[in-house]
Amino acid sequence: MIGPIETLLWMLAAVVKFVLTPSLMIGWGVNWGMTVATCSVGAAFGVYVFFYFGKWIFTQWSRYKKKSQKKRTVFTPGRRRWVRFQRRFGLWGLLAISGLISVPISAVLAAKYHAKDERMPWLLMLAFVIWALILASLSVAVDYNWVE
Repeated sequence: MIGPIETLLWMLAAVVKFVLTPSLMIGWGVNWGMTVATCSVGAAFGVYVFFYFGKWIFTQWSRYKKKSQKKRTVFTPGRRRWVRFQRRFGLWGLLAISGLISVPISAVLAAKYHAKDERMPWLLMLAFVIWALILASLSVAVDYNWVE
């Protein structure tokens, strides 16, 4: 059993680098259920904070840009890649890769491109719960030498 401070630190780790946290927790001897719960709650908190903070930042930025100059879109290579990804995979693609690209990045991308979808923060939280289940299960399987 882990204490409250250690739980909060694991939750913070889940926000910062989600893909590694379940494996590290299993490696430290935390049981599967606690690992899934801790990573899920930490990611949900991170999604909530970064999604709404991202929405606020993009709203403030658009207000600033309207005041300072006329709207002009610059297409950078990164933006082109993201538009290509969005056209090919859409919302479900973002949810599928969310566990790999971390909580803050996926939440800010969701706030930028899917802010009008009311389900978005909840879907992103659900995606991280599913990722926590998968990653913790794989870590337990490797820890018990079920997978070689």
